[in-house]
Amino acid sequence: MGFIPENVIEEVLTRADIESVVSRYVLLTRKGTNMWGLCPFHSEKTASFSINPSKQIFHCFGCGKGGNAIKFIMEIEHLSYPDAIRHLGALYGVEVPETGYSGNDSQKERKNRVYDILKEAAKFYYQSLNDPDIGKPAKDYAEKRGLTKQTLDNFGIGYSPMSWNALYDVLIKKGYKDPELLESGIFKLSEKTGKPFDLFRGRLMFPIFDSFGKIIAFGGRALGDEKPKYLNSPESLVYDKRNHLYAMNFARKEQSKQLIVVEGYMDAIAMHAAGFKNTVAALGTSFTDCQLKLCSRYAEEVVFFFDADNAGQAAALRAVKMMMDYLKKLTGINIRIKIAKVPDGKDPDEYIKVNGAEKFKDVVRNALYVEDYLLFRAEHDNTDPRTGVLDTGRYQQDILTYGSWMNDDIKMSRMAGVAAPLLGATQQAVISQMQKFSRIEDKKQEQTDIRTLELERKKDIESRNAYDESITNDSDEPSEVTSPQIEFKKVNDQASDNEILLFAYALSLGNALADAKNISKTDIIRPDDFSGDTLRELVKIFLNIFDGKNETLFARMSDYFSRLSINGQPAEEVMLRAVSTADSSPDVKIKSDMYLALLCKVRTAIINREEDRLMNLRAGADEGGKKKIDEVLRKLSEYKISLQNRIGEL
Repeated sequence: MGFIPENVIEEVLTRADIESVVSRYVLLTRKGTNMWGLCPFHSEKTASFSINPSKQIFHCFGCGKGGNAIKFIMEIEHLSYPDAIRHLGALYGVEVPETGYSGNDSQKERKNRVYDILKEAAKFYYQSLNDPDIGKPAKDYAEKRGLTKQTLDNFGIGYSPMSWNALYDVLIKKGYKDPELLESGIFKLSEKTGKPFDLFRGRLMFPIFDSFGKIIAFGGRALGDEKPKYLNSPESLVYDKRNHLYAMNFARKEQSKQLIVVEGYMDAIAMHAAGFKNTVAALGTSFTDCQLKLCSRYAEEVVFFFDADNAGQAAALRAVKMMMDYLKKLTGINIRIKIAKVPDGKDPDEYIKVNGAEKFKDVVRNALYVEDYLLFRAEHDNTDPRTGVLDTGRYQQDILTYGSWMNDDIKMSRMAGVAAPLLGATQQAVISQMQKFSRIEDKKQEQTDIRTLELERKKDIESRNAYDESITNDSDEPSEVTSPQIEFKKVNDQASDNEILLFAYALSLGNALADAKNISKTDIIRPDDFSGDTLRELVKIFLNIFDGKNETLFARMSDYFSRLSINGQPAEEVMLRAVSTADSSPDVKIKSDMYLALLCKVRTAIINREEDRLMNLRAGADEGGKKKIDEVLRKLSEYKISLQNRIGEL
């Protein structure tokens, strides 16, 4: 299986300071030793999301999500464990190796095969377009649409011939198999022949790249009036349309502080050809929070163009609502949102062709900030163009609805100030109603989040209640595994309060645990001190990675907490509460004494259980057996007395 070496993970966690990572998404305020902010994973008005800089972890006391910097990036960016490490490595200057994989790493191998198939398909489509005979229909269409050879080449645009199997035959000759071709998303299975056929035949082909230039999908444009006009790759192993934007691989290289978002490929391509190379397009779906987050990585301002028809304007409202809700959660994302409107109901491509690029610059410059757009919309949509009379009933409803979306009191107040005279009301009355609408919406969102979180938590616990046999390595060297996907067996996750606190004090002591002046070698916790499978395995991992000076110890342990449960609850929640108790001890001496007292109690409990077991055995033993059991019981009793004496001395 492919792996990222433990020392690389350690380096990532050392450099990727949790405060630095989280503050990219959440506005944090210091209270005591911790930082606090509104949780980005559920709706809330009062900050329950906390980061602990000393332990390099985050935890939300509202929804329960928690972990280290890697886990935060996994959750917020929807990335796998290795990809989250690579993401942080790129941000903080740690080189994360792309190691090899064995036959067991089938997911990685399958993805690589899909990438290769898509790359070969792009070559085939490009060659087909440039074939004088095969590509003539597509060339004629491209010329009609004003696509120059330079534009076609820049965007890798090609043509899928009117053939059921031309691409299939080429790829089969290159050694690809039917299941791989179907997994790529550019073929469908024929019910008639049982063979894959080209999904896009007879269409102008637009390769879709990820932000770094790797082909992940295709879009196909019909050359005539066939339906659908645009056909897009389905989601696949390598493609989730919610997480990508067309032409972002080009736009990000401009290093502009502004991104322009349009609705279609042709608009984006026309904008690039006209010199607006900071343009991207949504991928056949409503604009998503993931796409907004992607924009925020590369720009400080986003200008949206939506179609002027009713469907386009409805899409604009949905997108605005989504973005404003999202930015309420991700308070650390500092991005300005504007909405632009092309005059005369044209799309950007049409407008540029008629009026030129210079005129279009004015359209971009005249884009309205989202609150101004909503105010403009509320006024103009509710005014009869024939009489100029405002429908105050509809206007009031719209202004209160749109105003309630604002997460800035100043912007809300400004909108209310404009609306109040038109409604014959005071500014404060309008603000009060906006806030009421906002509370109602927040309550609805909160209930939705609670239901979602409960479902996630249930699934999470079901998963954690199975144990991954590959989670630890029995050697003395640190394990070099990354959140492996798992062969499960049922485990006993039970633990007593004393066992949980004992492990918490070990974690809290940190370096002091390795100091013989505080804790002798025989008093170091060991797996057999614990009764349940979960804590036994966590202690194995702890001893495996603890070197007496590990500054990211708790953050490293958090990786393992996130996969296991204790007493039917997420292990990180249980351990975070327990470690908070341990950390409240004022100095190392008191903390060490508490640790030793708990160790004695836990080991006494083990002796009690063993005494009960031996007494049961003794009842059915012969005389010789009874003598042996009595001798063991005597030694256990002596050891128990010594433990109790130690507790009394502490």
